[in-house]
Amino acid sequence: MTSPRRAAALRPSRRAARRAVAGAALLGLALPLAACSGDAERVQAFCDAGEDAMTEITAAGSLSDDPQAFADAISEARDQFDEVEAPDEIADAWGVFTSTFADLDDSLEGIDPADQEAFTAALQEFAESADSEDLATASDDLSAFTTENCE
Repeated sequence: MTSPRRAAALRPSRRAARRAVAGAALLGLALPLAACSGDAERVQAFCDAGEDAMTEITAAGSLSDDPQAFADAISEARDQFDEVEAPDEIADAWGVFTSTFADLDDSLEGIDPADQEAFTAALQEFAESADSEDLATASDDLSAFTTENCE
């Protein structure tokens, strides 16, 4: 049985993980990357690959109570994002988006997820260093592009 003190120590890490993932999940919901039907082959490939990458982020959000699974899912999502080749019109926005998740993965790398204090500190450091304004702008640009070019 977890002591009240231990339970209180675990709560911040769960909240921090949920906050980090909540932003990612909201971005996933804001980007309509499903079932693209653009004319250009590159746009089609972007839509398909982008949808797969966003699926990884959504999956990570459901793992916030399991730090190891969360860290593994973020690493997998990073790989997915790195493999996506964005069309020139939104390459910069996609770069901001993917670098944010690379930064999150880097923040968790080398941290023992079983060490709640270290895991929480890594998530808080990431949250403080992330440029939410740039990420919001990139998300808006990606959303506009996908709305126009993907179904």
